[in-house]
Amino acid sequence: MRVDPVAWWRARSLNERVVAAVLGGSALLLAEIRFEHREVLGETWRAWVPLGYAAALLLFGGVALLRWRRGGRPALAALFALAFVVGAAGVWFHSGGHPLAELIRVISAWRIPPGQDGGVKIGSAPPGASTGGALPALSGASA
Repeated sequence: MRVDPVAWWRARSLNERVVAAVLGGSALLLAEIRFEHREVLGETWRAWVPLGYAAALLLFGGVALLRWRRGGRPALAALFALAFVVGAAGVWFHSGGHPLAELIRVISAWRIPPGQDGGVKIGSAPPGASTGGALPALSGASA
């Protein structure tokens, strides 16, 4: 029995199509995170957390999408809810355990007039380095 993909797609509800698009976006996110974490993947387990989540979301989310009318919707809700936990962990790790301090530092960049460096020389410090952030936290220098 051959299934026409166009007819199959047209038979999907708007909600199913939106979820399919979000799952497609997670594939792009997986590729982006893999690239961005390339240097620290061999140094710490923390760098693998978003990659594992994105891969699991693609795998289990795809299965749940195919089972939309047979229990897939609650499974997708759980998978998407887990994104908030993974995201919060990422904020914590990237800020070196000081998320509010990093938030203040990032927001303060909006007070700097365009064209000025705000006292930070380009290329002198990686993002988060001023508060022991991104690179030291991901490399395992701080717990």
